[in-house]
Amino acid sequence: MRKNSILNKALSRALSIKRPHKGLGEKLMLDWIANHLPDVAEPHFDGIGNLHVDLRVTPLNRTLFVAHVDTVHRNDGPNKIRKTKGKWYANGAALGADDGAGIAILMQLITQLKPAYYIFTVGEECGGHGATYVAEHDADLLREFDRAIAFDRRGSSDVITHQGYGRCCSDAFGEALSTALMACSNDKLLYMPSDAGIYTDTAEFVDIIPECTNISCGYMYEHSDREELNIDHLVALANTVCRIDWDALPTDRDPSVRESKWAGYDYGGWGKATSVSSFVGGHGHDHGDHGNWYFDDEGYDWDKDILREAIYDARLGITDDLIDLMCDAVYPEDPYLARRYVSAKKLTDEVLDEVMKQVTVYDTDTILCSLYDTLYTGA
Repeated sequence: MRKNSILNKALSRALSIKRPHKGLGEKLMLDWIANHLPDVAEPHFDGIGNLHVDLRVTPLNRTLFVAHVDTVHRNDGPNKIRKTKGKWYANGAALGADDGAGIAILMQLITQLKPAYYIFTVGEECGGHGATYVAEHDADLLREFDRAIAFDRRGSSDVITHQGYGRCCSDAFGEALSTALMACSNDKLLYMPSDAGIYTDTAEFVDIIPECTNISCGYMYEHSDREELNIDHLVALANTVCRIDWDALPTDRDPSVRESKWAGYDYGGWGKATSVSSFVGGHGHDHGDHGNWYFDDEGYDWDKDILREAIYDARLGITDDLIDLMCDAVYPEDPYLARRYVSAKKLTDEVLDEVMKQVTVYDTDTILCSLYDTLYTGA
């Protein structure tokens, strides 16, 4: 990444330290960002510790970029990385590309003086604390934007239109942004709108900002020691987003209208939630008039989060992660042996619907063992 020195520096710094919320690593990362901004930038911290950078030139610059600084690590300390030419891998703990990749992309945008507003948030991994603070204390600021963009999505092809089961951006915006990402990369990147998002900071802004999304930035298996980051994809994406005319993208969604993914469809009561962020983790507590829910760090079930992601992927025909989780749960001593006796063809929409309903009722291992029985073909 020689031609992308700030991208390389920011990413290397972010992934080299564990950054638990309210820990030393989170503070060190925020200080590093503040100390590596262009001279024209005038950063400031808000009341909860989010770092704001305003590079807007005219009132017509109505784009907000967001990346979260914290990671899922429980303790501070150095973080080991295993690097190859095209990918970086976790080495004993989560890699932290969620959302170190987003931090690096925002730093590249800022260094190239892309006219927009930038927020580096705290506490996303334990309930979106930083973004919730902004929504509750800086609503007037958020009304100055037509779009809020996060780079906090696994994979390499998603422009998220729904988070949880609620719409966060219009189809027109999702399609226009997907087209722009491909066109400005000379078709090196392939993006398309996806309604399979779960949660990131921009979910907290959907009642105020019309178009809120999350973009895949090349990492996989986040929140685990299997996490990996496709460096080639990240570099291509970082270069591409600097070429996009963000303020030319359409604004089509009315933030006062809440649209669920499946109107009237109820997964164990989830369909009754009152806002997009109400679906985070399927639990939490009410936090003010926005209807925004967030979950306590100690009470959050990371295994359920990973299971939901695997179910969403299986709906799209990507079944490997769900089957891997299932076989690990049933026969951890030899999951490869367990896999010989199951059939992915049995993962019908009806089966996946039933599994998703069970997520709100049963523990993860019980769900996966039951699913194994369903897919079992016999010895």
